[in-house]
Amino acid sequence: MGNAIADEPVKSVRVEDDSNEVFGLTRVWNIHLHVSAENWKSMQPAQRGFPGFGPPAPGGGGPGFPPAEGGRPGVPAERKPGSLPPVSPAGPPAPGDAARGPFPAGPGGPGPALRPGSFGFEFEYVRADVEWDGETLKDIGLRFKGNGSYMMSSSGRKRPFKMDFNHFVDGQKFHGLQQINLHSDAMDPTHVRQVLSYPVFAAAGIPSPRTAFAEVTLTIDGECDHELLGLYTVVEEVDKGFLKRHFQTSKGLLLKPEGTQGLEYKGEDWSAYAWYEPKSKPKASQSRRLIDGLRLIHQGEEAQFRDEIGSYLDLDEFARFLAANALLANMDSFLTHVHNYYLYLSPTTNKFMLLPWDMDLSMGTFFMAGSAEQLQELSISHPHQGDNKLLDRLLAWEEFQQIYRKHLRELTESCFGEQGITTQSLPLVQGAIQDLIARDVKQAEAVRAARGPGGFGPGGFGPGFGGPSPFGAPPSLETFLVKRRESILAQLAGTSKGRVPNMGFGPPQSGGPGGPGGGGFGPGNFHGPQILLAADGDQDKKLSLNEFRKLCLSWLAEWDKDENQTLSREEIVTGLNDSLGAPPNAVPGGFKPAAGFGPGTFLGPSLLKLADQDTNGEVAEKEWTELFDAWFKRWDKNADGSLDQAELIAGLNQAFGPPPGFGPPGSSPPAGFGPPRP
Repeated sequence: MGNAIADEPVKSVRVEDDSNEVFGLTRVWNIHLHVSAENWKSMQPAQRGFPGFGPPAPGGGGPGFPPAEGGRPGVPAERKPGSLPPVSPAGPPAPGDAARGPFPAGPGGPGPALRPGSFGFEFEYVRADVEWDGETLKDIGLRFKGNGSYMMSSSGRKRPFKMDFNHFVDGQKFHGLQQINLHSDAMDPTHVRQVLSYPVFAAAGIPSPRTAFAEVTLTIDGECDHELLGLYTVVEEVDKGFLKRHFQTSKGLLLKPEGTQGLEYKGEDWSAYAWYEPKSKPKASQSRRLIDGLRLIHQGEEAQFRDEIGSYLDLDEFARFLAANALLANMDSFLTHVHNYYLYLSPTTNKFMLLPWDMDLSMGTFFMAGSAEQLQELSISHPHQGDNKLLDRLLAWEEFQQIYRKHLRELTESCFGEQGITTQSLPLVQGAIQDLIARDVKQAEAVRAARGPGGFGPGGFGPGFGGPSPFGAPPSLETFLVKRRESILAQLAGTSKGRVPNMGFGPPQSGGPGGPGGGGFGPGNFHGPQILLAADGDQDKKLSLNEFRKLCLSWLAEWDKDENQTLSREEIVTGLNDSLGAPPNAVPGGFKPAAGFGPGTFLGPSLLKLADQDTNGEVAEKEWTELFDAWFKRWDKNADGSLDQAELIAGLNQAFGPPPGFGPPGSSPPAGFGPPRP
C-alpha cells in the first residue's frame, strides 16, 4: 500500500474545557424541562408521506395527506399548531438542516422521497426553560429528534430531545456546549449500549461523543407539572465545538450522510449530493474534493484506487473505525444501513475521516441483520451488508486487511478482554442506573395500564412498556462480550469464518422478527404484537381461529361507516389508522397520526388488493372473511390451531410489502417485504 497507510495520521487532541464536567461513565443528572402548552403543540412533528399512497392532496397536503382544514385545490391552508404543513416542491434541503425540507423525488413519480432509514419527521425548535441540577437556562431551543427511535416512543411524552442553548439567545451555552442530545433509549431497554460503545471508538483513537445519564421531568403549562419522563442518555453533539476540542480547529467540512449506501457517487453536479447533508455551506474546493474521492471509489481502476485512495481517506483511521464497528457488531451504521456516522474533511490533511453516531442498536441488537447469536459470529472479513464499494475494495486489499486486523486484535483485548474497559465498565454502569430503570419500568406500566392496549409505536408494546417487544428478547450483554471476543479471536486464528450479514440472514432467535417460517422484518414486527394484545380474549398469548374471526368481523363492522356491507379503500385506510394508530385515550400530548395518515396509509392499499377478489374496488363480507380464514391457515405453521406472536409477525410480513419510495432506487427490500400475495 506504499505510504497510503504508513503516513503518520493527524491525531485528534482533546482540548480540556468546562464541558468535561458534564459527562461521565456513571454520572446521573436531574434535568427539568419547562414548556408552554402552545409551544408543546408546536413541537409535534409534521411527517411527509410516502409517494404512491393515497390520491394527491388538494390544498398542498402532500402525497397521501388530506388538505389542511379549510384547504381547497391549489390553495394552501393556514397551518395550525401541531398540524401537517404543506410539502414544498422537491429540492435539496438547506445545508445542515436534516430534519427539514423535501428531498429528491422518489422512484415511480414526483413528490418527495423519504430517505432510506427515515420516517420523514420534521421537528421544530420552540422556546423552553431547562433546570439542570439547579442551574437554570431560559429560552433554550428544544425540539424532538430521531427517526425510528422517535417513532418507537411517539405515543407518549418520553421522546428523544435535542437542546440548543444558542438557538434563541445568541452566545448562550451550557458549560461551553451549544447543543445536547437526550436519548430516550426506546430501542435499548438496558440503557447502556451508547455509554459503553462510544468509549470503544475512543479506545481505537476515533473522536467520539461523550455521554452521561439524566433523570428527566417535564412541565407543560396547564397539562402536567414535573411529570417524570424517566431515564435518558445524555449524548454530546458532533458540531464545531466537538471539532475544536478534538482537532483544535472548527474548520473543515462536516457532513452527516443520510440515505446513501456506502458513500455513493452521484455524478459531477453538487446539487445531487443533498443527502450527504453538509453542516455548513461547503467551499467549492471541499465539494469538489468529496466528488473526486467518491468517483475514485466507484469508477477508478484497481491500481489507481490503491494508489490514490490514501490521499482522500485517512486509511489508518478508517481501519480503526471499521475495527470498532466490527467488534461491536454495530450494524445500524455504515456497515449495513445508510446513516449513523459523520464524514469530516480535515483542513489540516485534506483527508476524510469517519466518526461514529447513534449506538443504541450496537452489540448484537440490530435485528434486521440477524439475531443476537448470529451477530456474535459476525464476519470480520465481510462485516457489511449490501452494496458498499469502499468496504468491498478495501477488504479485498491484503495490505489494508493486515492493518485492520492488527487494530481489531488490539481493540478486542483492550475492550472485551477479561480486564478490558468494556468488560470492567458494564457492571459499574448497570449498578449506577438499576434503580432508575426499575422506576422507569414501573412508570411505563402505569402509563400503559391507564391507556389500555394499542397505539402506533411502543405505547402499547415494546421494551419498558410492559408488553411484548417487536424486536425479540434483548441479548445478554455479558454473554455478547464473551462470545464476540471468542468469535473474533477464532476468525483471526483462521479456525472460523464467521457469518456474513444479510437482511434477515437465517431465522432469528425465538420470538424475534421472522419467527417460525422466517417472516423477516416488516409491518408485522410493529403490528403483530398490537393485534395479539387487542384480540387475545382469553389472554393465553395466542389467537384461536374464533378470536381471529372475531377480530375480522369487528373490524368489518367498525370500519363500514356508510353501512353498505362493504369496505372501500378509504374505509380500510381510515379503519387501520383508527385501530392501529394511537387510541382515543392516549397520553395527552402524545403522538396521534393526523387524519388520513397512519398505519393504514401504508397497509390499506395492499389490504384492499389482497381481499378484493372481484377487483371492483370494494371488499364484501365474504371476501373479507375468506382472506382472514386463508391467512389463519397459512400462518399457522405448526398446525396447532392457533397463532402465536411469532406466527402473526411472520404472516403479516409475508403479506405486505414496503411502501413505494422506501429505500434507494434499485435496492432490494428486506426479507419478508414484497408485493402483496393473493
